[in-house]
Amino acid sequence: MLRRLLYISAILIVLGSSFFPLNTLARTRISNASRNQPVSLNFPVPDPLYIYNQFAYVTSHFQRREAGYTANQGHDQFAAYWTQEMMNNLAGFGAQVRRDTFSIQGWRGRPATLPAFNMEVTVPGLVHPEQEIIVGCHYDGKANSTESALDDTSGCAYELGVGKAMGDYWRSHHVYPARTVRFVIFDAEEQGLFGSFHYLNSTINGDLSNVLAMFNEEQSGINYPARFLGKASNPFMPDYIDVTPLQDNAAYPGRIHFTPLQRERVVHFRDLWQQAIPAVFAQFQAVGYSSLDYYNNNSQNVA
Repeated sequence: MLRRLLYISAILIVLGSSFFPLNTLARTRISNASRNQPVSLNFPVPDPLYIYNQFAYVTSHFQRREAGYTANQGHDQFAAYWTQEMMNNLAGFGAQVRRDTFSIQGWRGRPATLPAFNMEVTVPGLVHPEQEIIVGCHYDGKANSTESALDDTSGCAYELGVGKAMGDYWRSHHVYPARTVRFVIFDAEEQGLFGSFHYLNSTINGDLSNVLAMFNEEQSGINYPARFLGKASNPFMPDYIDVTPLQDNAAYPGRIHFTPLQRERVVHFRDLWQQAIPAVFAQFQAVGYSSLDYYNNNSQNVA
């Protein structure tokens, strides 16, 4: 969990480079029973206990979240709860809610009887409201899934944690995001990525010119604390972050086509990550987490 929070903190540093000055130290506490003294970290830090509690609550209270079939039960109740919780986390910053409905066909042989819907909570930017950062994940489940805990209640809980960390930081430092921040949960992902497709092609009408970054919180607990083949003798599998590739690869064959401006922005975004990861690890190591490490571009372990 701590390693995952380090990567989320790196996300917040990247976000911070676009939203607010980082020259003021945030006061926070390490969420560790053996370490409860206040420490200074110069970026928003998610509270792992809050994320755990949210994860436990929504998995046990809002189950069977298949999109397009049943109203006012697990699926719809989850969306309503998540939206209200995010609004509470961002209170005081003019957050706005949008329920974005779209039609879906459903599964083969089981036509959908209801439309699907994305939920979005947006904090408008103060200086450049037209420039947007999107933080998202999906919230629907498969037909044979009860809790959908890993895929993707985990991402939804982490997204709430990011929203709370940023709201708390803005409030305590009396700052406001310069650019618009959109927190989104996408629907009908399990049936074919339809929620994110609708968002890109209809909600924002394909206009990516002002979308500075999109952070996708999918299956956030998939490899923690997993060991290869489940054997205790094997080391923990590393956590990782995928960033936009600059050229075709096995996962995206023939699909990477950038304009010069788009390529320039992707390179800049990747550079921000290169700066954020070491900075976050250095901050946590400075307050006592000496066992944390990461791999650099040469696959070397950096302690």
